[in-house]
Amino acid sequence: MSVILDALVKLEESLDGLESTVVQLEGSLAGQQRDMFGAPQPAANTNGFDKKAVVEKLDQIIEQAEGVLKEANG
Repeated sequence: MSVILDALVKLEESLDGLESTVVQLEGSLAGQQRDMFGAPQPAANTNGFDKKAVVEKLDQIIEQAEGVLKEANG
């Protein structure tokens, strides 16, 4: 059971890190006027933040957690 808890703790830590990054990004965009009806502007990736890599990593984490849960159940 501790393997499951460890996996869930790692997942929670990863999500906390992601949330922190999003809050920082929103903070850096605060005060900027944004066009609500136009096409979204391509993000200037000045901090090396790769959205695709984050999504892929979260997918891997979720798959690992699901695998651990399946092993524990059966």
